[in-house]
Amino acid sequence: MSEMDIFFHPKSIAIIGASDNFKFGYTTTKYLLESNFKTFPVNIKKQEIHGHKTYKNIKEIPEEIDLAIILIGNEFVLQAVKDCIEKNVKAIIIESAGFAETGEEKYIKFQKEIERVVKESSVRIIGPNCIGVTDFNNQFTTADMSFDQAISGKVAVIAQSGVLGNIFIDWATDKGIGFSKTITIGNKVDVDEVDLLQYLNQDPETKVITLYLEGTKRGKELNKTFKSMDKPVLILKNGKSELGSKAVISHTGSIAGNNIIYEAVIKQNPRIFRVNNFYEMFNIANVIANQPLPKGKNVAIITGSGSLGALACDEIEENELNLAKVSEKTASIIKSVIPNWVSIRGTIDLGPSIFQTFNTTIKAIITDENVDCILYIFSVPRWPLQMMGKMAPNWAKQQFNTIKELTQKYNKPCICVCFGSGWTFDFLRKAESASNLKIKIPIMSRIKHAVKAFKIMAELGKIEKVD
Repeated sequence: MSEMDIFFHPKSIAIIGASDNFKFGYTTTKYLLESNFKTFPVNIKKQEIHGHKTYKNIKEIPEEIDLAIILIGNEFVLQAVKDCIEKNVKAIIIESAGFAETGEEKYIKFQKEIERVVKESSVRIIGPNCIGVTDFNNQFTTADMSFDQAISGKVAVIAQSGVLGNIFIDWATDKGIGFSKTITIGNKVDVDEVDLLQYLNQDPETKVITLYLEGTKRGKELNKTFKSMDKPVLILKNGKSELGSKAVISHTGSIAGNNIIYEAVIKQNPRIFRVNNFYEMFNIANVIANQPLPKGKNVAIITGSGSLGALACDEIEENELNLAKVSEKTASIIKSVIPNWVSIRGTIDLGPSIFQTFNTTIKAIITDENVDCILYIFSVPRWPLQMMGKMAPNWAKQQFNTIKELTQKYNKPCICVCFGSGWTFDFLRKAESASNLKIKIPIMSRIKHAVKAFKIMAELGKIEKVD
């Protein structure tokens, strides 16, 4: 068992700075005290919190403690860490902020002293200046979040940022993206991206890892870890510009590092891919987590809009992929069901006939040996769908059932890009999730991200063939 497991599966927890006042940490305190996790609140001023007896110091708790969560003011954190070490706590998450990221010498010294104390002990620490961890399978969390809407999945997140961890979970949940574990690491006095990449690489609940990195203290170890990865890693590295580098220092006290060096390191490691923003990172991760890898680079496009198909072709060329040339047999099957004004030269532009012709078309395309992956651009406006009443969701559900059955049978990835309103996106999400089939068809709103996902998956597929 990895020593990182204790952060996700603690048998006992102490919350130092537990509170029943509505402030940072309140939701975490309430959730853990009301859950099945054995939790002890520590508060120097109160005798009871949320109906639970409090302790003035962690050392007063009569039982062994696996994990301590520290939520107190920065000037008290060092002593709390020393108390935890004396108590033989196995792991600590310091969520308190106000250390090296402030740039003030006094608080930089605080952080350095915590680092010194940690090195002289066997305790492992995440933080400070973070919101810790969330496990979406056992529903353990040290972050201010709710599992009511959250989706479990195969995407893991390592983020140097703190509160951002909750923001991207909120956004991704709304887009139907599921997570296995999320970890925010803050200023990294101890546990860092190297430790967590190695841990998640062995995690059976994780298929793809996303990493938001502001800087690293262990460049050689990080490069070595990248080389050893069996799972794909999507990395978002900021601080490309001088202004961005300065912002990084004020955020987590990190040195952003030379962007050229990072680019070189990433290019040397075939399972590491750089992305440009969070939306791209999670959209692509969702595809890798839920779809089979393609055998090649030939992308077929089914759409109801010729102009969107043309834009997708530009992205295909830019990403060094190929627009699939369907066989004569496939073309004749499609022609047998479409009106004579429908175009199937290059992209398969079904136009308004998509309601009647989609199922036959997708079946013909996905069985074509010249096709490796399918991009389905949905461009039906809200109004005709609303006018169809109950027929519309039934039709859309049947579409996704067909896509899922074929994707499973022929092992070819498919992505649906929704070009339309938020209402239309939600309509498709509901139709996709209504299917009982386990395989998931990713739905996103950006053609650029879908095509880049196919490019990354084609590269991963090539690596698997070699292995």
